[in-house]
This record gives sequence, C-alpha cells and structure tokens, in this order.
Amino acid sequence: MNGGGLVISLDFELNWGVHDVFRYGQYNKNLYGVRKALPRILALFEQYDIHATWATVGLLFAESKAEMAHYLRGIPVKYENMRFAAHTQLAKVGDNEQEDLLHFGKSLIEEIKRTPHQEIGSHTFSHFYCLEKGQTKAAFCADLHATKTISDGYTAPMKSIVFPRNQINKDYFTACLEAGYVCYRGTENHVLYDAQKFTKKGRLLGAKKWIDSYWNITGHHIATLEEMQEEQLINIRSSAFLRPYCSPLRIFENLKVKRIKEGMLKAAQAQAFYHLWWHPHNFGKHTDKNLAMLEELLSYHQELRSQYDFQSYSMYEVAELCESHSKQQK
Repeated sequence: MNGGGLVISLDFELNWGVHDVFRYGQYNKNLYGVRKALPRILALFEQYDIHATWATVGLLFAESKAEMAHYLRGIPVKYENMRFAAHTQLAKVGDNEQEDLLHFGKSLIEEIKRTPHQEIGSHTFSHFYCLEKGQTKAAFCADLHATKTISDGYTAPMKSIVFPRNQINKDYFTACLEAGYVCYRGTENHVLYDAQKFTKKGRLLGAKKWIDSYWNITGHHIATLEEMQEEQLINIRSSAFLRPYCSPLRIFENLKVKRIKEGMLKAAQAQAFYHLWWHPHNFGKHTDKNLAMLEELLSYHQELRSQYDFQSYSMYEVAELCESHSKQQK
C-alpha cells in the first residue's frame, strides 16, 4: 500500500506572471532575486531528496526576442482586457537572456534539468488565462502547441499542467489530454479557492485566504489517489500555497509553518497526499528567511518519511501512481 506523500509544484514565470499586476519595475527585486533563490531551492531539494514539478511558462525557453515574437504571433488570443496579453510586453523585452533577466530563463531551466527528480511541466506558453473574456479554446490550443514546439527535444514531453492564476477551465481538459498532459493542479476543495476570473478577485477574498494560511479555517485539503482519479485529467489538488515571509506579519510566521506541518501529518497518517506550491519569485526577497522556512518543512517531511513512509513526489509521479492504482482496482 502506498504511504502517501508530499507533492511540491512551483509556478516558474518571472515577469510573464506578474506584468499585469505590478507597475513595470515595481516587483523587480523579487524577480531579479530568482537568480539567487532558484539554485538554492534546488540545492535543498537535492539535499532532502525532494521530487518536484516546475510548471514553466513556455516563453522562458526562448533564446531571443525574435523567437518569442514568432511564437506569440501564432497565438491569436484577444482578451477583452488586453493588458493580460503577453505580446503587449514585447516592447519592453531585451534581445536575449544576457540583456534581460526578467523575461528569459533558459539557463535556469538548465539548472532544474540538472537536478535529480525534478519534473518540468507547463504553466502554458504565454501565461494564458483560461477564464478571462475574449480568450477561446482555439487560442488555448495554439498556446499548448507553442509550448510543445519550443520545448521539444530539450525536455521530456510535458505531462503536468498548472493553469495560470489557477483559472481552471474544464472545457479545455480534452485539449490538454490530446496534447499529452495527464494531470493538473486543482484548487483546494473549498469555495474560498474556487477558480475565478482575475477581474472578480476582491480584497475580502484575498484577506480570507491570507487568514487561512495562518489559522485553519478551511481544512487541510489532503487527497487520496481515489479522489484524484475522479476526473479524466488527473487532479493533483492543491493543499496550500506556501506564503513567503512577510515582515509586518513576522510574529505569525510560526503559525503558518505549524498549519502546513499539521496538514502534512494528517496526510501521512491517512496515507494521503499533501500538495504545497509557490513561485520562485516569492523567495526573491527575504531569501534567507524563506529558505529557512522551506528547510524546516523539508526536515519535517524527512521525519514523516521515516515514521509513515510519507514519500516525496512530483505531480506526474502521483499521476503514475493513480494509473497503476486504477489498474489494480480493475
């Protein structure tokens, strides 16, 4: 019997994931900080034998601005609010990674590839929003095709997908399956975390999620293999977002870590799965404090592995467990 495990996924996007949230330059400290944080995250993963999925925006594979423009021309997305569209940022993009550390990431992808047990999955090509007005299934399929083409032969065929802003559109699952994906990261099983349009997210909703990160309001969101298999595209549902260190809330840091540890323990005891996720840029500021928090959690995972056989998994590895479990049930 499988003893359950810790699943980790990271949404790797650099400025392509935040250009429509922050004024240009406002978030640069976090984004530049990825260059130091990401290798140190990988070093911790290697030290603690952690398997993880890096859901990567396809644009980060590009080696030149011209290559980005070529692929973006083939994705005919027309959001009602065009500030969401990646191609509107091209005027601010440099010619290559040496010139522009905010929009290119192939050297970082190379570091992920070199580290054992790391899966490179998809965060779509253009940080595509699947619920916003104006986007279409045809545009989404073109986006999937761009990711497949730019990564072909460089990484293993992608099997896991994470929808940007967690905008999960079940109408697009068939397209994902046809493109070779077998699993996705669903949201926590509570109304507070239901997939929503970016434009509908209010401050009250955000505040409730913040509170839930420190105090258990909505439950631990652990999942069994049986629950994941309820959809054709296997749902490796999220358990928690690992919020970065926040100086004004520093007196509550121990509550946040305690909440996650309690969830991990519940999953280990139930032979279930606990799925933790964040962005590398969350660790771009207060890097030492964030890495210390991560190491505390990974050290605790080591205890659970020893006591409960609570293993470490990438998303695709859990999907493979689901498939073998399903065959055993038949």
